[in-house]
Amino acid sequence: MTDWHTIKEHLVKNDRHLAYLIESYGQPTFLSSRSCEPNLFDQLISSIISQQLSTKVARTLKDRLYRVLASTEFTPPALLQIQPDTLRACGLSTAKSSSIQSIATVLTNHPTYLSNLADKQDDEITATLTQLKGVGIWTAQMFQMFALNRLDVFAPGDAGLMKGIRIIYFENKPLTTTAVEKVTAKWKPYRSIGSWYMWQVANTR
Repeated sequence: MTDWHTIKEHLVKNDRHLAYLIESYGQPTFLSSRSCEPNLFDQLISSIISQQLSTKVARTLKDRLYRVLASTEFTPPALLQIQPDTLRACGLSTAKSSSIQSIATVLTNHPTYLSNLADKQDDEITATLTQLKGVGIWTAQMFQMFALNRLDVFAPGDAGLMKGIRIIYFENKPLTTTAVEKVTAKWKPYRSIGSWYMWQVANTR
């Protein structure tokens, strides 16, 4: 696993904006937990809950559901035992409630479905995950970044991420796909890290 010093040195050298943001926000919080074995199911369900929601709202909904489950993480058995009405009472949409329990069923029948993804290429992971109900490309990208610890993931469909990029790089300038690709090329092979700083900017502006 690449150490923070190496990542920081690369980003500071290649992008003066990130040099400033690293000084302001410090080391990304999700890097500090990369040595821990993640609960892949919990990470995937968390990403589904977070779809099209602000970080604050998503956190609130997850905390409500954790309290109902009397747990600090999601597991397939626990989510299969809960009634759909209870999920909706926590603030989840009907679609998300259905997706969550569908995925819990898949993982109950195939316990290694997610762990088998660890050695696959990014495009293979996306193809496999998007076969699950309610999992789109964005959710697959978040899973790769935060569950599988992939350092070079970029999600152009994420509104918060693009907001951060607009604030830092394109104030009063047109935001085009080509221009964004030129910016994020400077972050490679650590686009996940660059993305984290854009989220910090978006959440504080």
